[in-house]
Amino acid sequence: MKIAVVVFPGSNCDVDLYEALHSVCHADVEYVSHRATSLAGFDAVMLPGGFSYGDYLRSGAIARFANVMPAVVKMAQEGKPVFGTCNGFQILTEAGLLPGALKHNDSQRFVCKTVALEVVNNHTRFTSKYQEHERIQLPIAHADGCYVASEATLNQLEEHHQVVFRYADENPNGSLRNIAGITNERGNVLGMMPHPERAVESLLGNTDGLRVFQSLLANGSVKA
Repeated sequence: MKIAVVVFPGSNCDVDLYEALHSVCHADVEYVSHRATSLAGFDAVMLPGGFSYGDYLRSGAIARFANVMPAVVKMAQEGKPVFGTCNGFQILTEAGLLPGALKHNDSQRFVCKTVALEVVNNHTRFTSKYQEHERIQLPIAHADGCYVASEATLNQLEEHHQVVFRYADENPNGSLRNIAGITNERGNVLGMMPHPERAVESLLGNTDGLRVFQSLLANGSVKA
């Protein structure tokens, strides 16, 4: 499985994703510039956290028009795995690959801490290595992490089991229904605000994020 990590101007978690896959999981992974117009030869693509294009206008709103995004959309339409963490999640919603939007935290402050999550759905290609309703700890670092959507959209997410992660002990940003991560209806696109790539080695104090990547590597080639 060959994985692309897209690098936008302002990305700052691209190295984290690359090293989690390359150094820890020993996966075949390459950086891809936001200027690229094709993702031919790749089996999955990852959009990292950070501040793409300085988060000017709105988080992810400019990155959504980057040259590489039509290729990302094409991969999603083909059923290939597409993953976005933090700013990557914001880009996926701006691109229409995931429903809803991410707005400024209710606290109006940047939040950087480790939070408890519940694995709501372990029947995805990104979460098969977890147990259903398992509680894990992952770091967050964002100012625009409050997930919002219409009531109808929220109900649809619940009905189709698209809510994958939920904040467990506290809701650090005000996200509706404590949502921390969702998939598209087909299940091949995952967006989440927490950073699993920052919790893959005991040296970092936590390995709870490792199974996101292990799940993907084990199941990623299977189309939804």
